[in-house]
Amino acid sequence: MKPNYSLSVGFLLLCASIFMNSLTNANAYPQGPNVSLGQNPIDNYSSPCNSWDTLFTNNTNQIFTITDVVLTYTGNSAATLRVNGQYIYQSQDNYGFISGLKIQPGETVECSFNGNRVTISGYYTH
Repeated sequence: MKPNYSLSVGFLLLCASIFMNSLTNANAYPQGPNVSLGQNPIDNYSSPCNSWDTLFTNNTNQIFTITDVVLTYTGNSAATLRVNGQYIYQSQDNYGFISGLKIQPGETVECSFNGNRVTISGYYTH
């Protein structure tokens, strides 16, 4: 046997061994938020908002995460949302949140927008 052939076979076996040891087992576990409430836990709420009208009350035992705020009128007036007297959003434009606004169970989202409609959408998590 030639030494080049032996070294080549040995190198291929070494590469195959390193490749097999680098493989990991696949684990199936949630990478993002755990969701529930049926097949589609996404929900939205819409209402014309005057002076601190109730837009949404979280009557579940789960956190509702607001992901989007859509305004029917994008003009000079700003829509404002608050929870427990604290302002959580104020803008003249539609907005999509990266991490979302968390609404705890029992909390109420109030809005003020000069009678224009505000829509919030999001999802429920544990």
